[in-house]
Amino acid sequence: MIDFTCADASMFDDNLAAALKRVCQAINWDYGEVWIPNNEGTLLEISPIWYGHQSRSYDRLDALEKFKICSEKFVLSIDEGLPGRIWRSRKTEWINDVSIQSENYFLRNNLAKAFDIKAGFGFPVFCDQEIIGILVFFTDYVCGENHYLVQLAVSAAILLPGDDG
Repeated sequence: MIDFTCADASMFDDNLAAALKRVCQAINWDYGEVWIPNNEGTLLEISPIWYGHQSRSYDRLDALEKFKICSEKFVLSIDEGLPGRIWRSRKTEWINDVSIQSENYFLRNNLAKAFDIKAGFGFPVFCDQEIIGILVFFTDYVCGENHYLVQLAVSAAILLPGDDG
């Protein structure tokens, strides 16, 4: 469970952007995104904040950006898609290969196939026990669930601003 400090809402986007970068770099995964509950708390919308690992090739970063742009049309309800299931369960979820999942299970499976997205996982971000975001990460290879990697990702995400140099 990640619990962000709620005191400084003006730093929320900066903190999320920094968390995505730290996680992708720490676990050496390609891509990170954030899903945010809407004002009514009834739907999840993808945030404009995302990160593509800068050590990837230009072509890979271009594919990741296209994946992000295509993902912007999705709005999820509770229990819908990977972020929606995390929102409902309030727990981490891992998918070994999103590209082979049914569209009912992973709504963006066609995008995953088109842009070579494979393994993915995500976890909720809390503020005063309320979910304020879902962090989701993807890479370009199939990968079984790795609890060490998840703990490394969570630890990297909760570093305080300025701790990452």
